[in-house]
Amino acid sequence: MKGYANDRHILNLFLSVLFLLGIGTSLYFIYSLPAGLHLTEGFQPKFLPVYIVIGLTFAFGILTIFSAMRYKKEVVVFRDRTIDAQSVNREATEQGRTTISLESVKATLQATSKDTLQTTLQVICKQLDAGQGALYVVIEDAGKRFVNLQHGYALTIGESTVIRYEFGEGLIGQVAVGGKTLYIDDVPNGYIKILSGLGSASPKYLLIVPVKKQDQAPKGVIEIASFTALSEDQRKFVEESAQLIAEKI
Repeated sequence: MKGYANDRHILNLFLSVLFLLGIGTSLYFIYSLPAGLHLTEGFQPKFLPVYIVIGLTFAFGILTIFSAMRYKKEVVVFRDRTIDAQSVNREATEQGRTTISLESVKATLQATSKDTLQTTLQVICKQLDAGQGALYVVIEDAGKRFVNLQHGYALTIGESTVIRYEFGEGLIGQVAVGGKTLYIDDVPNGYIKILSGLGSASPKYLLIVPVKKQDQAPKGVIEIASFTALSEDQRKFVEESAQLIAEKI
């Protein structure tokens, strides 16, 4: 693409040079015309308007050519950069698709083991190459609704540690109330523990998905912390996995 654009640019430059030479030759013959016709000096001023019109026409033509060549070059460069960016995005998307499989999540959930949800969370996190993950389940206590940490993946907390959020509290509680996915793509260093309770590591990307079936109330929340960006397909994969998990809670 770039070699083709360069060849076209050279050809356009060569044709422009020929055009300019033609203009110069034409101007020479036009201005020499009165002398060639052996006209008296009284007729010379009669040609002045013609000289002006022809000169301005050629000048505008030259400016138009240079402007068109410059614009075309900018368009070619922009197009090349756009194609390169699209290629990178497409490769990243295709790579994300090849590393995720909803079928493995379905197969894991069909097991009757008591650790089915824990294993499912591990399957999800491993496919995403996530740094940490957590599955919260909705409970009621003293007339209030909470989301309790039920299962974790690579968490830096003790087994006896209880983590729960009241509905509307923190990011987890907000997702539980709103029932909508939350994706943060620039988590400040050291903020993971404050925002989500996922420990002391500092992933840059945080995905929080409600565990629910369609428009029903959330039964829980899935939280994924990653050191790399999650593509749209990967986020959709977690949302679809959350719907399957909702059937098991």
